Amino acid sequence: MSENKRMINSDLEDRMTLDWQGTRAFFYGMGYNDADIEKPRVGIMNTWNEINPGHIHQQPLAQAVREGIIEKGGLPFLFYGVNLCDCVGGGDYVLPSRDLLVNEIELNAMAHHLDAMVLIGTCDKVVPAMLMAAGRVNIPTVIVTGGYMETPYLDGEHVDFIDIGASISKVKEGKMTMEKFDELIHVCGPCKGACGMMGTANTMSMLTETMGMSLPGNSTTAAVSGKLINLSREAGRRVMDLWEKNIRPRDIITEKAITNAIRVCMAIGGSSNTIIHIPAVATEACLDMDCSSIYAEASCEVPLLMGIRPNGPYCLADFEQAGGMGALLNEMKEKLDLTGMTVTGKTLSENIEGAVNRNTEIIHTLDKPLDSDGGLILCKGNLVPQGAFIKQSAVPAKLHKFRGTAKVFYDQDDAIAALRDGRIEAGNVVFIIYQGAKAGPHTSYAFTTALKGSHLKDDVATVTDGRLSGAASGACFGYASPEAALRGPLCAVKDGDWVNYDIEKRELNIEVSDEELQKRMAEAELRLQPKTGWLSIYQRCVGSILKGATLVEDHRA
Repeated sequence: MSENKRMINSDLEDRMTLDWQGTRAFFYGMGYNDADIEKPRVGIMNTWNEINPGHIHQQPLAQAVREGIIEKGGLPFLFYGVNLCDCVGGGDYVLPSRDLLVNEIELNAMAHHLDAMVLIGTCDKVVPAMLMAAGRVNIPTVIVTGGYMETPYLDGEHVDFIDIGASISKVKEGKMTMEKFDELIHVCGPCKGACGMMGTANTMSMLTETMGMSLPGNSTTAAVSGKLINLSREAGRRVMDLWEKNIRPRDIITEKAITNAIRVCMAIGGSSNTIIHIPAVATEACLDMDCSSIYAEASCEVPLLMGIRPNGPYCLADFEQAGGMGALLNEMKEKLDLTGMTVTGKTLSENIEGAVNRNTEIIHTLDKPLDSDGGLILCKGNLVPQGAFIKQSAVPAKLHKFRGTAKVFYDQDDAIAALRDGRIEAGNVVFIIYQGAKAGPHTSYAFTTALKGSHLKDDVATVTDGRLSGAASGACFGYASPEAALRGPLCAVKDGDWVNYDIEKRELNIEVSDEELQKRMAEAELRLQPKTGWLSIYQRCVGSILKGATLVEDHRA
């Protein structure tokens, strides 16, 4: 990304341009004076809107950031960015909204010659978009993630959004009354913030803090809290210090920071959707990394240290009270490189100095992990030569190894109907294909949650080339690659084919000869649905999942 062409404290002769003098004229019209024009311009990108709980609380955060910037001598400018909630509609638009937000931030930062920026956002695609934009634009930046939603109780147990899908199945099977279901609906999304489980939003917030792009403690702070307001104000101050020292995102988002993030994702049992977001962050920061190999290595070397829902019984508030990210990073420091720079101006090691683990039942130690393997496993085989990911930390023990017959669907609604009608049986491996970035991009979340609530939850596996919920549980393989739309082996699967996998051996195979598989792939009729509008642009431009499914895979000049 090219340098901004601001001329703070430059000679008068250099300022006799239409750009500079036009800016003066319009700034006067907005109520600014000559002293204001001399100050560093700091953008505040806020994804606030009134249509989802993840962002509706962010206006006070932006105001606090503004106060911090002014306190340190900057001139703040607020602008807004798109955000979508996976849970409030979204559909095919959710993943493409990530890259649209990246472009929005770039346009505002570069066209308005911003000197620095603070990015505020909360939800699944917004947090990775902010990291991607920071790496692309590469001006001093602090990210403020919007905090977690408090987790309520129902009948003495934690509940949250992930309980809805399973409960729908229970209602339809007569295992739950509508009265009890309505009671769940009225309590499981109790306030503002990111869904209170180890889904994509909270995972990406934790990895943002791990990479050093947000302030210590940000990722484990409740959305509705004075603590988050104060942290936002400090973010405004900190971005001015970064500007003074010329510390930029690419000084922070390095190969060691990306590797740390992947390793921490294993320890926390993080969202499988990081598989598409972390490589995208690396790509936008001009890092040429084989993230899939790092995931595969980390899953063998880094154990699972936490059981936050759906990996266990605990919620985000429990994690915060146990010591939060600082305590976790301290526990696993021998697995990390803590020498990298962060937005505090200090190293990650300095940031976590003195952090204490207050509860080893919540934050386990390396010598007594919750599971010896990391949360995510990459399996490969003749069906998925480039791999498919599964959140093994949320898979029942009896499904760690499985052999069954294929049941193929091209739409998750058809798969859900088949589940309801009894056309899916114990021993099936359900394939939902043509859901990947090039074909969709779609998610199979509704099917996997319906399966979770059915009597078949421990007897059926799922494979998709699309996305899964960050809080998916059960034997669900996502991001199977190459996707069917690229004429990968998935396009050759037929009903009745025998399929087997072994999580421990990291294998996923179809029991068809190589000759037959190649013949089917060559003859397959690809099922690509033409898109319109923004989705058509995305479908034409989106790149490989291995590089994060970004729209541009090389930003180096």
